[in-house]
Amino acid sequence: MQRLTREETFSSGRKTGDSPGAGPGEREGRRPGEGADAGSRSAATVLTIDAPRRRIDAILAGRPGDAPGASPPPRQDAGCPLEEAVSGAEITTAGGSFFCAAGAWGMAHCHGGRRLGDLPPLDMASAAILANDAALAGLDPARGVFLDTETTGLAGGAGTVAFLIGLGWFEGARFVVKQLFLRDFAEERAALLFLEELLADRQFLVTFNGKAFDANLLAVRFVMNRLADPLAGLPHLDLLHPARRLLRRRLDNVRLGTLEGALLGLEREGDIPGWEIPQRYFQWLRHRDGRLVADIFAHNRLDVLSMPFLAARMTELIDGRRADDAPSPPAGDLLAAARLCIHRGETARAEGILRDLRRRSDPAAAWQATALLSLIHKRAGAWTQAVALWREMLGPDRPPDGDALFPLLELAKWSEHRRRDCRTALELAYRAQALLPSQGAEAEDLQRRIARLKRRLAGGDGGRQENDESSGG
Repeated sequence: MQRLTREETFSSGRKTGDSPGAGPGEREGRRPGEGADAGSRSAATVLTIDAPRRRIDAILAGRPGDAPGASPPPRQDAGCPLEEAVSGAEITTAGGSFFCAAGAWGMAHCHGGRRLGDLPPLDMASAAILANDAALAGLDPARGVFLDTETTGLAGGAGTVAFLIGLGWFEGARFVVKQLFLRDFAEERAALLFLEELLADRQFLVTFNGKAFDANLLAVRFVMNRLADPLAGLPHLDLLHPARRLLRRRLDNVRLGTLEGALLGLEREGDIPGWEIPQRYFQWLRHRDGRLVADIFAHNRLDVLSMPFLAARMTELIDGRRADDAPSPPAGDLLAAARLCIHRGETARAEGILRDLRRRSDPAAAWQATALLSLIHKRAGAWTQAVALWREMLGPDRPPDGDALFPLLELAKWSEHRRRDCRTALELAYRAQALLPSQGAEAEDLQRRIARLKRRLAGGDGGRQENDESSGG
């Protein structure tokens, strides 16, 4: 597993980064009491000055993830200028100025266990299935934009500001990242106007939890600045939602960091925790020390860089494409992908995934794939194929943990309603009953089925349909 430190992300950005242009020196923040006669200050004033300084040094030296006992960086009375802590420069638009950091990563860049050059163009048909948005299917994969924001809080609403907007996209043989930073709240309109320019030629948006948070927050900020929202018309792939469907069965959670470790083999070291980010920004506003926000830039940059890799991994579960030397995804992920395709009405894709799983050496995965495939045939009315699979599931090659209950119940329904063979249906129902506990909804349903079959056989009317079930089950 690759361990990536914040220092490595900064050095990568500086070595390959695009400079957005030379900028003037950063404003210096004044601390209360600076310039006053030291001999005339009261003890309370000294505490007022020293307490923020100690808090800055404590944050820089003692944040969780730093090496124990590490010494804080030397403090400068005027604070560390932003341009010294973060590689970037000032950008000026019709709405004013703001700070922009830029970087570019070549195809040899390794993120976790995979290089940028190993990523195939995003399969847009698979992306459309993941997003449940058919509009994505016909778009150019090279014209997507990956977006992540850092904000003054998580509550949303008019009082929450996106003070750092990170954007990434593929540009030829490199992946470009730009980060728009508000040195003051007054710079928001300038940054939003520049964001509008950057999005002008983009066809779709990729985020992680962006539908619930980032896109909605930016929409509010555009409204507050009396600007049209350029994100409003873009088809949107929010990776969090398909991650829940595809991976929640094997992962404790689907947080971004968890997905990076499980899917990409990436472990962040020294990364700033999300809860600390708003606090750091407010400290920046008071003290103008660039070291306070440098880790926020690194955190946001990693978020943006991870998204194309995660999007590739998820679409590969749907379309089945992967490099010859790439390991096969876990069977559970492929089963989840098949279920998602069935839910989206993409049964042909689901059948392809399931047939591939049936050829696997893992008997348990093949068993589950056979059950799902049989249900696809059943819903399509392909009874010959469905029955053949149910009988196969009852054969001698059934895995030790293969549950015979499912094929027994399905064959009992088919025997009763399709073949009108109540005697065989009853025999199958009895075999299924022996596998069930005596209590529970499923057991009660089966008891009602057995009672109905007995009545039909006793009345000599084994072929008549009753009204409590459809002919399919």
